[in-house]
Amino acid sequence: MGRNIVVDRERIKVQQVIAEENTTINVMRTIELPCKVRKIVDVVADIVELSAEILPNKVVVKGALHKQIFYIEEGEDVVKEFTVMREEFTDFVHMDGVRPGMDAMLNAQIADINVSPGQGGFPTKTVSQNAVLSINVKVVKLVQIDVVTDVRGPGITPIKERFSVEHVIGEDEKQVTVSQEVMLPRPARKIYDVDAVCRDLKTEIVDDRVFVKGVLHKQIFFVDTHHDTVHGATFDEEFSVVIEIPGARPGMDVFTRCKVEFCEANLIHEHKHHEHSMKVKQTCILQVFVKVTELKRLNIVIDVEGARAIKKRIRVENIIDRKCRQENVSATLEADQQVKKARNLHATLRNVKHEQIENKVVVKGTVHVQGYYIDCSLDHLLRETNANIPFTTFVHFDGVKRNTMVDVDTRIEYTDLKVDGEPCKTKNLRAIVIIEVCVRAFKLEDIEVVVDIEDRPRPPKPTARPTVCPPTLEPTVCPPSGFIDYTIQPGDTLFRIAMSFQDRIPGLTWQQILAANPGINPNNLRIGQVIRIPCVVGKG
Repeated sequence: MGRNIVVDRERIKVQQVIAEENTTINVMRTIELPCKVRKIVDVVADIVELSAEILPNKVVVKGALHKQIFYIEEGEDVVKEFTVMREEFTDFVHMDGVRPGMDAMLNAQIADINVSPGQGGFPTKTVSQNAVLSINVKVVKLVQIDVVTDVRGPGITPIKERFSVEHVIGEDEKQVTVSQEVMLPRPARKIYDVDAVCRDLKTEIVDDRVFVKGVLHKQIFFVDTHHDTVHGATFDEEFSVVIEIPGARPGMDVFTRCKVEFCEANLIHEHKHHEHSMKVKQTCILQVFVKVTELKRLNIVIDVEGARAIKKRIRVENIIDRKCRQENVSATLEADQQVKKARNLHATLRNVKHEQIENKVVVKGTVHVQGYYIDCSLDHLLRETNANIPFTTFVHFDGVKRNTMVDVDTRIEYTDLKVDGEPCKTKNLRAIVIIEVCVRAFKLEDIEVVVDIEDRPRPPKPTARPTVCPPTLEPTVCPPSGFIDYTIQPGDTLFRIAMSFQDRIPGLTWQQILAANPGINPNNLRIGQVIRIPCVVGKG
């Protein structure tokens, strides 16, 4: 008769990590400006339409740069703006083991961007650009598995390890149409092109739903009625969408992305015989994707004494912890003219880097701000000023060391611009930016988890030979030092090493191995590292 064995299970859906790589892409272009310029004031760029295509052992990365160049024309002092429509780029990363059907997660940022004059220097109509993109590519496979969390019964002893994993609650995507009527700054004969990107995505979870809000930043390029020259006008429109995710609850983590699938703009002619108009109807279709995850802390059974354990090997990120903090960054901007009124502030993060020290993750970077204001001239012109504001912050993590693996996510949470002083008696503006910094510390581990128990005992271990040590060892089983040297192999843990020595050193525990090797990190064993295995007295 079978024994009365009780098995506790929990179903988890995790992202099994297949491979992860970092790559750098250089986007070099020659750009023709609409006039001769004497100075480049600033360059603002965003990475848009980032996507990946997975081939066998290779990931193709595609995307585009959306760029605005701020310049001063030869013979003038007013800052003007020139928008560069999509600069597409394509590159690939070799990654062993990846296959079509898996999911590629991309994290990209502009590490550096530089625009310099062509041959001969300023003034010039031709400038050269070099943008350096830093892209992290992680390929995962969604795995649903019932793990054993406890086993009870006569003669049964479960062996457990504690893991924290990101359990996927659900994911989905939804299309949303954003339509708006706007007025151009001058009459247009026809629409030349329209460009749009999603910005400032924010999410909120209520039970079983995710609310996504953002701003659709649009550039409409049109042909002027009188001069047949192409001009650009910028419009921002807020949008929101609700996506159903059963099981989603407040406090869970949300990953979201937004892609502009289609965008058009058409002139609205209010009179039949007029060939020009200033009114435009613009329509864009967005594809919004969300994934909701929850951090689960589990004591997972990895082996069972006294019964047959059915196991499955998975490669997952064992999450140490995830923490966020806000950092207030502010600075005084000096304008070119007296300031009447502050309009708005646009901020982007650049050159964000991080490093781990004992129990802390230090994050450094630059907040690039553009302040728009109304001057005190009779025409009340809209002008722009900009600055780079460095910041340094940290997130406290107990147990984090220099070699701990971390992911850092930063975003602009809030911006504000104020006149610093009395209007029309000051050139100063006060820029205020709140940054959210989130850090996830983890260990990438190959683990064998127990998924089921067979109700029959393990076969007895082979009878030990008279000599426990291999013939190549010295006649004495335990060397004079009292220790046996062992070289760490891929996939080793102290528990597995202790189990592999049971035939030679019965009763050996991983705690005894740890005590014999002061200073080693049991959670970060290095392949090729040599450790000492103690010969337990009376057992060797």
